[in-house]
Amino acid sequence: MRTHLDLPIVVGVNGSPESDRAVRYSVHRADRIGCGLLLVNAVHEIVPISPMWPLLTGDSLMDVGRGILADARVLVEKIAGAKVPVDVHAALGPAVSVLAGASADARLVVVGHRPGGALEHLFTGTTTFGVVARASCPVVSVTREWDEHRARRRVVAAVDGSAVSSSVLAHAFAIASETSADLDVVHCWKLDSLYAYLVDEMSVQQEWGARTASVISAFVDEWTGRYPDVRVATHMEYADVTRTLVRHSKDADVLVVGRHGHGGIEGRLALSAPGSIARALVQHAHCPVEFVPLAIPSSAEPPIADTSRLEASDL
Repeated sequence: MRTHLDLPIVVGVNGSPESDRAVRYSVHRADRIGCGLLLVNAVHEIVPISPMWPLLTGDSLMDVGRGILADARVLVEKIAGAKVPVDVHAALGPAVSVLAGASADARLVVVGHRPGGALEHLFTGTTTFGVVARASCPVVSVTREWDEHRARRRVVAAVDGSAVSSSVLAHAFAIASETSADLDVVHCWKLDSLYAYLVDEMSVQQEWGARTASVISAFVDEWTGRYPDVRVATHMEYADVTRTLVRHSKDADVLVVGRHGHGGIEGRLALSAPGSIARALVQHAHCPVEFVPLAIPSSAEPPIADTSRLEASDL
């Protein structure tokens, strides 16, 4: 995807209020870190046809896309003037494929989230989770509750003790440092109720705490040394993962979570079935949710927790 910008923030644009919210979020983020924006509109070749609908060609669809991008560019200039460089790109094809392709040369992909009923979520979440699954860089879903005029000065990072925790903390510490925010690191887990009757749950809770506390501390200590200006609090909670993270997202600027794999995520998140942790966070979190991919492993990473027996409802 051609652009003169170096590692821009890619924004999915479709002319909706949710898209405008994503553009506004991206402008503030780009202005803060000193990068440009690449506004992308994906025009799917398949459109609804009815007797009253004119025959549409690829060129006419692209013209519509260019008009949407022109309006988005005006919005960027209205917010930031000339401080944030902007480029635009319109392409024929599914939004997931177009945005995932653009992510190869981006530092971040931003999409807007449209709230709605259960059936609506089933379809409108397709683009968000498709991009999360395939993007080469972090992806942010901007929620309706995000307010550009209100900075909470608080970042939440959800870690699970696996290798991706280091990537999550790298991004979370950087955001907290850039915005002079406090950082809350959250690790939560609870034995699935289907198995609770088979074991002594109190013993399971104690084992979980003993096994993971030192590992989480090692991850946090690594990044605390690199960002001494960031004030950090670590929370270890034996509680439902989704409800705990949604609660912590209240009054936060962003919730940073990890995804596993290189250019893709593990099955439980990739399938994105309704009720999954990731889908629930996108639907119910009170702040934007940033999904961070696993970085290439390095010898400097802290030890990885052996949580193979505790994965029933872990993040």
